[in-house]
Formats: sequence, C-alpha cells, structure tokens
Amino acid sequence: MTIFKGDMFFNQNDFPFFIERYIIQKNEYIPSHTHDFIELVFVVEGSALHEMSGNAYQLAAGDVFVVEPNVYHSYTCAPDKDAIVYNVLFDAAFLQREMEVLQQMPSFINFFYLVPFLRKSHSFVPYHPLQPTQKVQIQSHLQTIYEEFKQRREGYQLVIKTRWIECLVWLSRFHQENRDSGLRPSVSDRAWMDSIIHYVDQHYYQPLTLQQLSRLSGMSVSSFTAKFKEAAGMSLLDYKHTVQIRHASTLLLTSDKKVLDIAHETGFGDISFFNRIFRKHTGFSPREFRAGGPRS
Repeated sequence: MTIFKGDMFFNQNDFPFFIERYIIQKNEYIPSHTHDFIELVFVVEGSALHEMSGNAYQLAAGDVFVVEPNVYHSYTCAPDKDAIVYNVLFDAAFLQREMEVLQQMPSFINFFYLVPFLRKSHSFVPYHPLQPTQKVQIQSHLQTIYEEFKQRREGYQLVIKTRWIECLVWLSRFHQENRDSGLRPSVSDRAWMDSIIHYVDQHYYQPLTLQQLSRLSGMSVSSFTAKFKEAAGMSLLDYKHTVQIRHASTLLLTSDKKVLDIAHETGFGDISFFNRIFRKHTGFSPREFRAGGPRS
C-alpha cells in the first residue's frame, strides 16, 4: 500500500498546503493509500465509492469530509460519470496559531475531530452533506484558494491562509446547523462518548471542562457526566488526570526535561498541584519516579 509524505506535495516547508481540482474518471480505481498529513475532500459533482477502515460509503456532490493522517482509504468512481473533487492537503502546523482559536469553537471540534474519529470506529454515514446554498459558498471559497495556489501572485499565501480559515469556520457552522436541523444521521450516546474520550486522549494538555465537552455531545452537564463515567469508568477530571500523568511519566523516564517543564507540557499550570496529582496516581513524587521509584 502507498504511503504519501507531505514533502511530495509541499514545496515550501513554511507553507505546508496543497490543493488540486481532481477528476476521477468513470470506473477509475484509486488504490488504498495513506498519508502523514490532513486531507479534506469536497465533492463538486459526480459520485464515487469511498472505502475506509473496512467500511464503504457512497459519495455524492456536496459531500465534504476530513481524512486524518495514517488512515488507509481508496476510491472507486461510478461507471456512468466522472467525479470532480477538490483535495486540500495540509499539515497541522499550517494553522498552528489559528488552531488555538478554532478549538474554542464546539462546532469546529465536532467537524474536525469527533466525526472523523466516529467514521473510523462506528458504522454510520460519516460525511457532511451540504445544502445547495452551502455547497455554492464552500465551492466558491475553494475555487478562489485553488486559483491563488496555481497562479501564485504576490501575497497568495496570505490570501490562501485567510480563505482556508474562513472555509473551515463555515464548514463547522454548516455542520452544526445541519445537525441541529436533523439533517445529520443519529449517533448513539456511547459512540459520542467514545469520540469524546478520544478527543481527551489527544488534547489532555488543554483546559477541558464539563461545560465545553457536554456542549460538543449535545447533552446536559448532568447527563454528560453520567454517560462519560459509564463509558470511561471514572469522571472526566479523573480520566484527564490519568492521561496527563501517563504522558508525564513517559517524559520523566525518556527525557531529561525539567519537572516544571513536563508539568507545563502536560497541562499542569501549577507545579504543586502537579506533584500532588502525580503522587496520587503513582505513589511517588515526580523526582522519586524518575529516580527509579517504581522499580525499587
């Protein structure tokens, strides 16, 4: 199976972004492949079968979806008509600063993180079908980005980055609007809890609150609290601390970073609090743990 690397597409290390308007020919098969960057696919017209994680889904015009790094997937175009898609490839570092703001938006987290995880883990329609007016707006944004990328006129990088951020914000809004209006397929509470747990696993170093995560799942705080504990076997706070301490333990044993730096890197702003939680979970202080406490 083919593995695509970012340096095959990104000509400039400081601008890890690539877009193409690709025509998938009738009956064309694009073999299973993966990549080390993020891919967003927008179907302009036509249809194709998208296979991923052991599941096959029918794509249609107006569908848009995110493919995370290291996920194998393939395409088979319909036999009666070509399919036209926009492929947007980018590295997470491309929007490193902007991500801090985007991740404050529940709709963005839902669109960009939770649903891609659900697509890999649960059998339900995974794409974000846009309504006609929404499709026109996103297609216009992508066409502008595509033209700027191809022509590379002065200031094109700034235009692309600005338009791409706008595009992600609009896609997140549209996803939330369609979900609220019942245009998205229903997903079980347990499936949403699995995606929330995965999100905590990946973003343990950030301040995550019950209020924020309950909004993501569309539940009240009390309902979310109960269902999270049922799924994870512990409260959100205890689970987050468990993940943080696991990563901190690894850093203590595999790096020479200062304890204070490790505390900050794993999301603890206060060293005294970090020491207390670390001892609670391991029975040792961070320095004792690093000195070989668990093996003594």
